[in-house]
Amino acid sequence: MTPEAALLAGLLAGLFGSTHCLGMCGGIAGMLHAQLPGERPWLAAGFHLGRIASYLAIGLIATGIGMLPATLLPDHAPMVMRILLGLMLVAMAFYIALPGRFRDVAGELAAPLTRRLTPLFARFLPVKSLDNALGLGLLWGLLPCGLLYSVVAAAVLLADPLATTAMIVSFGIGTVPLLLGTGLAALKFRSAINRRGLRLLAAALVALSGLLVALGPWLGHLIDHPWMQFVVDCVTPQG
Repeated sequence: MTPEAALLAGLLAGLFGSTHCLGMCGGIAGMLHAQLPGERPWLAAGFHLGRIASYLAIGLIATGIGMLPATLLPDHAPMVMRILLGLMLVAMAFYIALPGRFRDVAGELAAPLTRRLTPLFARFLPVKSLDNALGLGLLWGLLPCGLLYSVVAAAVLLADPLATTAMIVSFGIGTVPLLLGTGLAALKFRSAINRRGLRLLAAALVALSGLLVALGPWLGHLIDHPWMQFVVDCVTPQG
């Protein structure tokens, strides 16, 4: 998968999955933002920089693991991983299109770990400096999250550090507006991303990317036309 396509998929997953993030992490986000000094609200950026840094570290570790099969089994692993990545993207498209229909099984199973990690937040409170904010963000990024784990699973199958970085960072950025915003602004943003037509369009783009990742080389041979080759090349790296 090309870094550009990975960036788009990650951004859409973050934007339209952020309603889930608000449900799972809204309490933590509210608690952290309430601890900000009134004269330095910009320290909130540290929360999200730290959180995205944790996401990226997890994603790159996952990518390193994903690179092993391609190295050990170069004749078969890339094709299998490409198909699995395509299926994962299609599954993410269903998640975007049908909000609230899927349980966060990973988050539920890891609830005891979440309860153990949460008291650690108190060690960085109150928020007095950017260091405090970054530390809280790094901890926040380690809290179990099913949506994040689906992106990490995609990172394993990407087996490409550049594409993984594009997907993880754009995913994290996509979750920021709803978790950062408060009051009327957050409500308007949530209402906008919950519009059915917009969600279906985003889901269609992610699903199309998944299908092209999984079937792109085959489609390129089946449909010998420049526009098909162009579409496939937009999503699947050459070589």
